[in-house]
Amino acid sequence: DNSSRFGKFIEIQFHKSGCLMGASINTYLLEKVRLIRQADGERNYHIFYELLKGLGVREKRQLGLQGLGVHDFRITACSDTIDRRDNVKDEDTYKALRHAMR
Repeated sequence: DNSSRFGKFIEIQFHKSGCLMGASINTYLLEKVRLIRQADGERNYHIFYELLKGLGVREKRQLGLQGLGVHDFRITACSDTIDRRDNVKDEDTYKALRHAMR
C-alpha cells in the first residue's frame, strides 16, 4: 500500500450559521524523489512488478511482453528488492486488482 506517499488537504467551508457550504480535497505527492530513485531495499511502481508476475501467457503475448520479466526493464530492474518483503505475492495483488476493476 503506497498511501503513505500521498497526502490530502481537506478544506471545509461553513456558513456563519454553521451549515456546511462546501468542501475541497487536494491530493499531493509527499516524496517526489521516489519517482526517480528509491532507497535501498525499496521498489517503485508496484503495478509493473504485479503485471509482469500476474499476466497470463496470452496476455503477455498480446502486449509484447512474452519472455520478459522484471530484470528486463530499467524501472523494475534498478531495485535490489524484486520480491516484496512482506511475503505478499505480486501475482496475488494483480489478481485482486483485476477483480476490483470488473
